[in-house]
Amino acid sequence: MNKNYMIALTLVTISGCQTIPYQGQARDVKKKPGESGVLALPINPREEDRTKAEQKMQQSCGAGKYKILEEGEVVIGQKTNSDSREDNRDKNQQKVGSVFGIPLMSGDGGGKNISGSTTTENVKEWQISYDCKKK
Repeated sequence: MNKNYMIALTLVTISGCQTIPYQGQARDVKKKPGESGVLALPINPREEDRTKAEQKMQQSCGAGKYKILEEGEVVIGQKTNSDSREDNRDKNQQKVGSVFGIPLMSGDGGGKNISGSTTTENVKEWQISYDCKKK
């Protein structure tokens, strides 16, 4: 292959690998158009998320016609993770004698060891409560 072809192929490949810019996330939790609402954002809101929230408040109330009443982290549910482990124990019994013809055994007859753990954590989001300003 010639050198110019390789350069062109490299440039096309690099330009095709550009990342898509982050799109802000905000959703309505409660909404009374023209009156009030609650918006949910990701737990660590970025500037793009705040911009999206402002756009939604403006759509509901009008540009500059809203007041943020409260915002903060809110627990919206729980997530539980469970883990279990099962191990086989080898049989290691051995006869150590007998009493009246009945064998006396020592050691473990084998089996399974089972252990587990469960963790529960809160699922959270950032919420903004707002009211629309009256005229």
